[in-house]
Formats: sequence, structure tokens, C-alpha cells
Amino acid sequence: IEQAQALLFEHYGLQGQLHSLGSQQDLNFRVESAQHRWVLKFCHDDAAPQALAAQHEAMRHLACHGLAVPQALAALDGRDTLAVHLGQQRLQMRVLSYLDGQPLTRLKHLGPVAIARIGQLCGEVDRALLDFQHPGLARTLQWDPRHAHKLLDHLLPALGDPGQRGRVVEMAFQAQRRLGAVSADLPLQAVHLDITDDNSVWQRDADLRWQLAGLIDFGDLVHTWRVADLAATCAALLHHGHGDPFAVLPAVAAYHRVNPLEQAELRALW
Repeated sequence: IEQAQALLFEHYGLQGQLHSLGSQQDLNFRVESAQHRWVLKFCHDDAAPQALAAQHEAMRHLACHGLAVPQALAALDGRDTLAVHLGQQRLQMRVLSYLDGQPLTRLKHLGPVAIARIGQLCGEVDRALLDFQHPGLARTLQWDPRHAHKLLDHLLPALGDPGQRGRVVEMAFQAQRRLGAVSADLPLQAVHLDITDDNSVWQRDADLRWQLAGLIDFGDLVHTWRVADLAATCAALLHHGHGDPFAVLPAVAAYHRVNPLEQAELRALW
């Protein structure tokens, strides 16, 4: 933390207390000063600088469309991504604006209104990104469902139970067969691919109702099937359905109202 604070002051002139934030692959901190909050992010240096540039440009693009998303802060030298050394490791360093609020992941019950609002957000983001282009979008991402069959081949050996492995293969075969019938007709565009209850930020209003405050975590931004964005959202919402897969339908309906799905996309989704 001391090293991170030193780098933050050296390159951005910012000071504050650092609080660790969760991440699958990156090292993230909430920076708190008396007046402001920021997010300090470190990622592996092998992360393509173009992919990070695409994230920053997409966030600026979405902000121009009225969506509440973080923005990259310029360092003292004007750059918004810096190659630094933390100990013996070379990392990419960034500072983003902080969105106040909290995710809804840990809520046991998420009602249809909130579920619909997440679906609506997904539709709004995809509609705004429809014309967004950037070289950093052209990458192979493990979360991109276009590569699901390759990822499955890689992960199957981890399933020690032959019966469980067989069921996964059968379900994957059915999904691949259904997708194969429509994949050529699925529209492609830039998508966030992680619009979930964990990456949407919420605040309670005066009546203690949850209101959407913004969207974070653009680490999975990629050019792929448009419907993949909604599919990821629905998959993330399933654990709020208490065993009812149709609990996600308000999200699908809300998405469709703001960004109508084509027939091939509806078939792919289900």
C-alpha cells in the first residue's frame, strides 16, 4: 500500500487513504481524501494498452450519451494509463473517478423492478455503443461466448465426477447446436459483457427504494454478439430467482423496450 500511495502522489499528485477493493485479476483500491474519492487500478502489464484505451474511450462515449460511468483521470504528464513498477513487477496504472453507491449482489431478494432496471441499463448501454469502434475491442476474451466451446475443452478435466462431466458436455452440446443455427445472423457490436448486480451501483432514495446510480468495471469490453451482453446480465441475475429461471424475464422485456432484439437474438438467448 505504501508503494501504491507513493506512485499515486508521484504521477497524479493525489494523496489519501487506500482501501482494497475486490477484483478477479487486477489490484484495485478506493482512495479517500477529505474531499474526494477515486479508484486506483493496477493490472498486469501484458494487458494490451489498446484494450485499456478502448475502456477509457468507451466510458467517455457513454458519458456523452448521458450514462453514469467512471472516467479516467489524466496523470500529471497528461496520460491516462501509465506503465509502472510495483516491487519487481511491471504493471499498468490508472485512476478512475469514483461512483458512490453499492452493488446489490448480496441481497437475498431482488424484485422485478430492480431486475428490469438492470435489463434496461444493459439495453441503454448497447444502444449507445452501437456505433462505437476502437482497435482495442478486437481481442480474444475468455468470457466471450463465441469461444465457449474452447473454454469448455480447457476446463472439463477439472470435473472429477464422470457423471457431472457428461451432463456438462450434453448441455454444452445442446447450447452449441442451438447457437449454431442462428450465430451467423447475430448482430455484432461493442458490448460491456458484465452488466450485473455486482457492477451496477445503487443508492437508496428518500423512500428507501433502490435507485440505479451508475455502471462500473469495463474490463470485459469486447466486440462480439450483441445478445451476449443481455445473456451475461440474465445469467448473473439467476441467483436472485430462487430456482425460478423466468425471474429474469423483466430484464429481457426492459432491454427489448429500449433496444429491440431480433428474432435470431431471442432464439440464441433462450
